[in-house]
Amino acid sequence: MSAASSSHNARHTYASLMIAAGVNAKALSTYMGHANISITLDRYGHLMPGNEAEAATLLDAHLSAAATAAAT
Repeated sequence: MSAASSSHNARHTYASLMIAAGVNAKALSTYMGHANISITLDRYGHLMPGNEAEAATLLDAHLSAAATAAAT
């Protein structure tokens, strides 16, 4: 394995572990030295938890809680 390949693998492993630990995308972008968060999301977004169905469920729960709080 070449040094460049080894370095790439180490960076990818670091990013993967940070995501698994729950580090948010903005912080990871900073730690990785990316010029902007879109680079981080393009390269590692597939490793980040959650999906559209989960997002919809979370939003529904938030809106229901807000409606309940506003009614009291």
